[in-house]
Amino acid sequence: MLRIVGDINLADGYFDTGIGTGSSIKQGMNPFTHLQRTSDDYWIGNMECVCAETSNQQGLKASQFRISPQYLDGFKHLDCYGVANNHVMQHGHEAYQSMLTYLEQNGVAYAGAAAKKTHVFEHQGKRVAFTAFCQRPDNFTQSPLYWSLPEYEEIKAELNAHKDCDYRIVFVHWGNEFINYPYIDQKQFAHELIDSGANLVIGMHSHVMQGCENYKGQWIFYSLGNFVFNMPWTPAEFGLIVNVDLVDEPRVSYDYIHIGKDFSPIIIHEVPRDFQMETLNNLLDVNEENEKYYAHVRQCNKRYRKTNRKAIIMNFLHMKPTDSLGIIAEFIKKRI
Repeated sequence: MLRIVGDINLADGYFDTGIGTGSSIKQGMNPFTHLQRTSDDYWIGNMECVCAETSNQQGLKASQFRISPQYLDGFKHLDCYGVANNHVMQHGHEAYQSMLTYLEQNGVAYAGAAAKKTHVFEHQGKRVAFTAFCQRPDNFTQSPLYWSLPEYEEIKAELNAHKDCDYRIVFVHWGNEFINYPYIDQKQFAHELIDSGANLVIGMHSHVMQGCENYKGQWIFYSLGNFVFNMPWTPAEFGLIVNVDLVDEPRVSYDYIHIGKDFSPIIIHEVPRDFQMETLNNLLDVNEENEKYYAHVRQCNKRYRKTNRKAIIMNFLHMKPTDSLGIIAEFIKKRI
C-alpha cells in the first residue's frame, strides 16, 4: 500500500531553536517511532527542511530548518520525499544539492527537483509516477533548484511524459497557511490536474488539514496538514495519512494522525469535530471571492500567532541566551 503524508520538518524551526524537533533527533529521538511500517508499504512525505552540513546563512539562521545528516542515522527515512517547497532553498544551492546527494546515497527516492520532477517506481505490481512541484514564491533565492511555479502546460507535458504509468500522483505545495479550506482558483487548478491525467492530487503547505473530494472518479486531498512539525497550535497538530491500495482497482482511504509532545505522529481513530474530514469536506462548498477569503486567512494567521507567542514565552527560559536573543529579533521581524 502507498502511505502518503504531509509536511515534515526534521530540524528546529524559527522559534524553538535548541528545544525543537531537530534538537530531539540529535539526542536520539526517532520521529517515526509510533508508526507501524512494513516492507509491504511505500511511504511518501514532504521534506520541508534541509538535511545538509552546509548553509549560506550565519548564526542562529544557519540552524533553523536545517539538520546535519549525521544525526539522521538513528532511524529509517520514508521511502520517498517531495523536495519542492518554500523551505528547501533556505540554506542555499549547495545545501539543497547536498541534501539530494545524501538521499541518493542512502537509497531514498525524491521528486520535485528541477532535474528530477518525477520519480517512477513499481509497487503492488503497478508502475507509479510521483510528480512534485511548488506553487509558492521562494523567499531565499531567485533561482530555485526545485520545480518552482511551473506553467500549466509544463505540468501537463510532465504528466503526459509518464502516461505509460498505471497511477500518477501529483504532490503540490500550494495555497495559504493555517486556513482549513482552499480558495476558488486552487480548486479549479486541482480539477485541471485531474483532467490532465493525474489519478491523485495531494496538497500541502497550509500546516492544517483541508477537505478532500472525488472528481471524475479521482481523489483530491487539498492539504494533509503536518506530519512531523513542531507548531504549538491545536489545528496544526492533526494530519492525515492517505492510503492507496493498488491491487486490482486503486482504493483510496485515510487515517488521522496526531503529533504528540515528542514531535512524533501517531495514528488515532477519533479527532475533534472541527478536524473531521466530514466537517472539512463541507467547507469545500465555500466559494468566497478573494477579498473575503483572504480576510479569513488573516484571521487564521492571527489565531496562530497568538498561540505561538504564548509558546515562545513559556519556552524562553529553556533556550540558550544567544538563541533567545536571536529569536526575539526574528519574532519582531516576522511579527509572529
